[in-house]
Amino acid sequence: MTFFEELFALAAEATLALTISADPLAGRMTVNVVPKPKGDTANAALNKTLSLTATPAEFNEGFIAALKDYRAARHSLAEQLDATREVLAAAKDAAVKQAAEAAGKAVKAAANAPVPKLETTVATTEDSGFNLFG
Repeated sequence: MTFFEELFALAAEATLALTISADPLAGRMTVNVVPKPKGDTANAALNKTLSLTATPAEFNEGFIAALKDYRAARHSLAEQLDATREVLAAAKDAAVKQAAEAAGKAVKAAANAPVPKLETTVATTEDSGFNLFG
């Protein structure tokens, strides 16, 4: 892909900000590709800045490949994040179902449990040997 085709593919996944600075004495420049969240994909791992420092000739040779690798890594992280969200949602659903079943069993057990028969006795003052009045 060309430079702008690769930027387009990356920008389809996240809004990009590019900063470019040059160090004339060293003959090098730094290019930062800063993704901004699109929608609800505000995961920090997906919004890491790509920061590269090289000579202009090195950028001509390898910048498109670096963008491609960066996009592939972001895509892989997004897929992993989606898979993790699916696993967590399934685990949550299973836990809710298990808790509901346990609660249902507890209610049934309580409803079917025999009511204990209580024996009552009434103590009189004659039985206890205690007489308040003497």
